[in-house]
Amino acid sequence: MPKRCGHHDQCSCAWEAKEQDIDHGGTLYPLIDTDKVMGLNESKNGSAKNVIKPWDDRKDTAKVVRSVEGDGELIIHIPFTVQVKLKSFTVIGGDEGSAPNTVKIWKNRDDIDFENAEDVKCDQEFNLSFDADGSVQYPVRISKFQNVASVTMFFTGNFEDETTQINYIGLKGEGTKNKYGIVHATYEARALESDHKKLADQHVSKSIQ
Repeated sequence: MPKRCGHHDQCSCAWEAKEQDIDHGGTLYPLIDTDKVMGLNESKNGSAKNVIKPWDDRKDTAKVVRSVEGDGELIIHIPFTVQVKLKSFTVIGGDEGSAPNTVKIWKNRDDIDFENAEDVKCDQEFNLSFDADGSVQYPVRISKFQNVASVTMFFTGNFEDETTQINYIGLKGEGTKNKYGIVHATYEARALESDHKKLADQHVSKSIQ
């Protein structure tokens, strides 16, 4: 029997999909808090959630995220339900022109936006290859990605298009028994309330005033 959340019958499909995805070897998909995934500079509010899906749905282009036309930058914040050890990731983009070609990654920073992304040093930066089926894995420096409560990914551009499209983001690693709130509370102690408001706004203007 598929695990159910107890709300109503329709909820079982999400649980079942996540349980099946565990078989794909180290995927962190079941541990991603999908409802809280947020994007900046997305052409459609809330569409960043579309790229978080089971491995078997990675080629589904019905649900994707695109940047605002004329601006290829995208920031996607991905929180987990528990702390994880991130080991690698996969990105499937749109066609060869609109696929992202570079990404900067921060752990446990939900305050990253277009005003500070260039000033705050990322934990790791990658040049991406065009990947149509998720066959390219990008190993991260595991020493830098322990006790991860969230990752923020800044896609700085694409290969040759005015709009960046991402179809799928896959994260691999190991889950821990530590709850997200432990790391989050530590960050809250030094964060400003205004920092979190930036990502809470689903359609923040990326223009620097």
